[in-house]
Amino acid sequence: MRSNIKIQALIAGITFSLSQPEASAQGIEQYIKSNVSAADSSLSNWYGARDFQTVWNGERLMGLAQFLQELDKHGLSLSLFNFNEWDARWRQPSSDPAENAATDVGTTQLALYAIQALAYGFTDPTDFHPKWKAISRKVSAYAFLDEALKHDPSQFSTILLDKVPPEDSRYDEMVKSLTRYREIARLGGWRKLPVTAVASGPGDPYPELKLLRARLRAEGDLPGGSSAKTRRREIDQRTADAIKSFQFRHGIEPDGYLGQRTLAELNIPTSDRLNSLIINIDRLRWMPRAYEKSEHLEVNIAESALRMFDKGKQITVMPVIVGVKGKHQTPVFHGDIEHLFFRPYWNVPPSIARTEIVPAALSDPTAYMAKHNYEIIPFYGAAANQTLPVISANLNKAAAGSLYIRQTAGPDNSLGLVKFIFPNDSSVYLHDTPDHDLFTRADRDFSHGCVRVSRPDELADLLLKRNGGWDIDSVRAAMQDTNSPNRKEIFSRTMPVYLIYWTSTIMVDGRVRFDEDIYGHDALMLQRFGL
Repeated sequence: MRSNIKIQALIAGITFSLSQPEASAQGIEQYIKSNVSAADSSLSNWYGARDFQTVWNGERLMGLAQFLQELDKHGLSLSLFNFNEWDARWRQPSSDPAENAATDVGTTQLALYAIQALAYGFTDPTDFHPKWKAISRKVSAYAFLDEALKHDPSQFSTILLDKVPPEDSRYDEMVKSLTRYREIARLGGWRKLPVTAVASGPGDPYPELKLLRARLRAEGDLPGGSSAKTRRREIDQRTADAIKSFQFRHGIEPDGYLGQRTLAELNIPTSDRLNSLIINIDRLRWMPRAYEKSEHLEVNIAESALRMFDKGKQITVMPVIVGVKGKHQTPVFHGDIEHLFFRPYWNVPPSIARTEIVPAALSDPTAYMAKHNYEIIPFYGAAANQTLPVISANLNKAAAGSLYIRQTAGPDNSLGLVKFIFPNDSSVYLHDTPDHDLFTRADRDFSHGCVRVSRPDELADLLLKRNGGWDIDSVRAAMQDTNSPNRKEIFSRTMPVYLIYWTSTIMVDGRVRFDEDIYGHDALMLQRFGL
């Protein structure tokens, strides 16, 4: 962490005013106009509204420097904005009005860049997730800068820090967590715990019990003072419960035992946790402003969890299954759920038909296809009387893509008894599954890319209630109605859904959660932040 004394010394040295004395200011407007005309039209219009006058004097530069310093608390270090280079330019004025005009315009661009980074992200989500659509921003960086410039220069930083950051509680808690973990790091972090040959749990000895308990207290899993004075040499129940708390926060089956994976997570250095918080704070800035306050669904792929929010409250949370790492990764993007199907058909994607179903079926087409309720059809959406004979020739055509395979409706259908549709070019949707046992696993990356929902009846009820005339009983009845396969219900209004990838986040009880970077998305983010 940078020394405040050093920063304040830099700020104190900013005595240069870009508003030049009258003799040297003659014609500076034309130099500013020339500079902004080479930039984008927004900057030119912004300066044009100010008659191309200089914006930055010594007091405003001090306010900007203070603002940049405070951004470090949000995970945006001064080095990301080349602060030292700008400080040198500000403190060494030139007698050349053209050079001073360039500095004024460049300073404005720096301020806009920093404001944009705090409001909407230092990084661009499309650089990492090409399917992510740009989110409309009602308040521009220019508008935030205008608001700050209206006030006394001494209030410049305060105004921006109050107005610019995202408004959601999880963002504030993540920023507080970053401060807390930095303090842990400043105090030396935590010592490495020894790995044992056999997992240790309640009643078992552990060679470094004092160190283990200190480690669990460091992040709040073991309340302060708990078990601190015990003379027992075995893991007691309070310590085991603290291990379970730690395991839950790290996506590990919470059994209270120090297995290899739990010890590996306990021994991850504080620097890694700090880096995770920094990049995931930025991921939060990608979201719509007041994100929590609007009605929406959120699927955190890294956590394999679905949440519904409305009016700032978490309505529900449930386990989900996401795409297999390295093979069928669930993409990061957002859309709008428009409708659902009860007892849906599964239109088998051609790639799955070609690589999985056809090779397995060719040895005994009739038996294999009947066992799994597969049909061969000329096109998706074909009627029941349009199915084609299950023969090797037609299977080969399905593998080639000239025919198609679907699975009929029922409890054994791969989509289960309900699927939720939000149009997208990845053919990804939310759906039920016949394999509910998989939801009990801590690691839940088993799908071909779609998101399997553990409580689809509850989700359908929440979405259909807005239509009127639906409750949980009628939802369950529709799921069991064998007379109405592939029944479509359109929602009275769409529901935004965000498939996001947060490897650290804030749980509803305020604790920090860290999840494995199952798809390896963190590496490039860390690189962009110089971490």
